[in-house]
Formats: sequence, C-alpha cells, structure tokens
Amino acid sequence: MYSTTEIHTTPKTYSGENVTKETTTDSTTRTTEIQTTPFIIHGPNVTLGSRGTEFIVVFMKNFVSSTRKKVFITSKNGVQMNVSTSPHLDPTLKSQIDQTIDIPSNKELIVPSALELDSFKEEVKSIFIETSADVFIISHADGSSTVGSTTHIPLHKLSNTYVVISTEPDLSSFSFKSQLAVAATVDNTTISMTFKMKRNLPLNIEGNTYYSGDVFNFSLNRYETYQIAHETDLTGTFIESSAPVAAFSGNDCNKLENIGACDHLIEQLPPIDSVDTIYIVPPNANDRDTLIRITSMESSNTTFVIGNVTQSLFINKLDYFDVRISSSQTCFIASDQPSLVTSFGLASSHSTFGDPSMTIVPGFNQYLSFYKIVVPSGYDFDYVSIMIKHSFKDSFRINGRVIEPADIIFEENVTAANLTYNVRTIQVSAGELTAYTVDDEKFGLMFAGVSYYEAYGFSGNSLLL
Repeated sequence: MYSTTEIHTTPKTYSGENVTKETTTDSTTRTTEIQTTPFIIHGPNVTLGSRGTEFIVVFMKNFVSSTRKKVFITSKNGVQMNVSTSPHLDPTLKSQIDQTIDIPSNKELIVPSALELDSFKEEVKSIFIETSADVFIISHADGSSTVGSTTHIPLHKLSNTYVVISTEPDLSSFSFKSQLAVAATVDNTTISMTFKMKRNLPLNIEGNTYYSGDVFNFSLNRYETYQIAHETDLTGTFIESSAPVAAFSGNDCNKLENIGACDHLIEQLPPIDSVDTIYIVPPNANDRDTLIRITSMESSNTTFVIGNVTQSLFINKLDYFDVRISSSQTCFIASDQPSLVTSFGLASSHSTFGDPSMTIVPGFNQYLSFYKIVVPSGYDFDYVSIMIKHSFKDSFRINGRVIEPADIIFEENVTAANLTYNVRTIQVSAGELTAYTVDDEKFGLMFAGVSYYEAYGFSGNSLLL
C-alpha cells in the first residue's frame, strides 16, 4: 500500500500490494509526451490561483508550546484589509486581531499563540481576512528550532472534498502526531472524515473509537474549527462537507528518514478538483535531500523521471508512492489522473542547517506569470526555485532585475511534454519579492529557507487556474 524508493544509477524493478512499476535507464535524451491543458485568460483583472479577496487562516498545533505566529499579506497595488474573528472568541484575543487597515504593498500580522488549535475540540479559532482587491497570503509559525509555513487559498476556490497529506510520526524520542483540521465558512456545515491510517491504530474521539475506514461525522458553524491528531500517518484520509471548508494537514512536528531533528509540517490542502496531473519537483539546497510523495486522487498510471531513469507505476485511489531525490536532482511526474505532489525537504546529513519542511508542488497548469510574496526574515539562507520553459528563461525577473549567474545555486534543463523546461534555484533576501516575466509567460515558484535546525517551505500557487 505504501512504498518508498530512492533513485540510483542502476536499473531496478519493484512491485508491491498496491504499486507496481518498471524502470529503464539509458544514456540517450528521453522525451516524455504528456497532454497539458491550455491556459484560458478572460481579461486582465481575472483572479488566478491563490490570489483572492477573502481568506480563512488557521494555525494548527505545533509541538513547541509557544510559537511566533505571523500572517503575511501582499498586494500588487495597495488594498484596504478587514480582519475579523468569531463574535464568540475571547474578547481579549479578539481585540488583538480584529482590525481594518490600509496596505500600500505588504503587511505582517502578529497572531497570539492562544489561537493555535487544540485537538478534538470545536473551537472558534479561525481568522477571516477580506481585502478590497486581490492579495496573496502566507502564514508562518516559528518556535524554538521548529517552523512551518503554508500558502493560503481564497474562499472562492474552496470546495467540499479534500485528501489529507501527512507523514508517519517518529515516535523514537517524543510523542509526535500527524494532524488535520477544518474550518467552516458558513453555519450548519456537516463534515465527514473517512480515515485512512498507515497503521490501524485506535483513534479516540469524544468517547468513540475509530479505525482505518471508519467515518467521523460532525458539524461546524462559521469561524468554528476542529482538529484531529493521531500517532500514525493519515495520508489518504478523505474529507467531505455540505458546504465549502478550509482544510489543513501535516504534523505537529516530525523527524523524517531518521535524519536531524523534528520540524512543524503544515499545508492548506487544495481541493480535489484543483489538483494537477503533471509536475516538475526541484531539489532543496544546503545538501538537503527531498522526499516526494505522489498521492493519487483516483486510481492512476503514473510516470516519473529522474535523470536518465524512467519509472512507471500504478497507484490505487487515495494511496501514495514516495521517491527520494538528492540536492542535485529534479523529478518530472506525469499521471493520467489528478495526483497531489508534496515535497518534503529533509534535514542535511552534513550540517545543522534545515530540518523537515513540507510544500505542495505546483503543477504545470497551476503556473502563474506574476507573484508578489514576502520572504520571511530570520533565516540564514532563503531560496526560490523557478520552473519555466527554457525558451522564456531570460524573460524572468525578480524585483525588476535579471538573474545573475552568481545568484544561481542549482540549474538543470528537464525535457517534458515535448518542451524543455529550465529549473533554477537562486538565493534571495528576506522581504518583499516580486517575480514575473516580461512577456507574461507562466512559471512555477517554490520558496524555502533554512537556519539552525529549522526549515520552511511554501509554493507560489497550488490551484488549477
């Protein structure tokens, strides 16, 4: 049901209960032909991807008891922003959050640690953000040697169905948990969770015990949240609701592949109907390998290419397959059904820079031509990875300037869909970052940062356009 492999230079063949694949390798250039969906733009002011005017922000539980919780909002031309919380929230907390302000370009909101979710409780801990024009929002929770970030999804892109992504908790030292959470957008929202567990361990909720395959039903009103935590991986758990909800998942903290220490893992989940079929996964820097998880929304035939090695496999609905790449490799992935691809950056095996990070990878049909995002401060190294058609790579700009060769720490050309894509990772400075192409060509963008036993990651967009 669950498999992991690391690519080497020798051919291999694998099989398993729910995954079968074959591997080929050669010294010639290989082209994989994949049909992609054309982009349709209906006007210059169309809201695309993760940009929007209404958002729900939630902070899942972090293993560290006290973390600095921030929300970064960026606007292309300036906006007015209204921030509100439930009328039932503690008045002392509410007075620290609710506000109406003008944002000329970007804004950092500080959120009280008390708004962190607790498990197995209906709470009123979501934050509602409204703006007068499109903005891009990320949240960032940083504690002692643990940090997690996520890109937020606007309300008009939320849906009724989601698939959870988490990792198997490392229980060798601490009681880490995988977790998931939902936040309601309207009153009387009914929600069902069909649990999928890597290990079929009992999950006790409100006096009842649930196992893999069991369904937990409950209801929430607007602003209300509910979080689940478990001692096993919940990847493949299916969330369904009567009205659109915001869904989140990850781990309170986790150590991956028995390397380094733990870090907070969190992502706001894209709806199933916004998941793509074709991806390029860039590597992480600072000698950090990457664990790539391919989770199939439906039973699918999937191919992935790393260097000269091509592998094909079948993945059952809501199952996943893991593959690992080094800091000098990319991975091209194509499936005949939507598959959610998640990049888990691992701790360095040779230094104290970085620990696990979690980033949902943007697919080809999720690329945008303009991003304006705040790179969080306080890290030794910050990076951005760019995936763009090779013929347009020289039209790319960051903060109005071309990429200098000295800025590039990784570069590789990847042949896919009858085209050559250029993948570059460059070092950037903390603060506001604007990325675009002079000819409006679309490209993928992923962010990462590392410091002593910490790493964060988030993408520029994880939604179909």
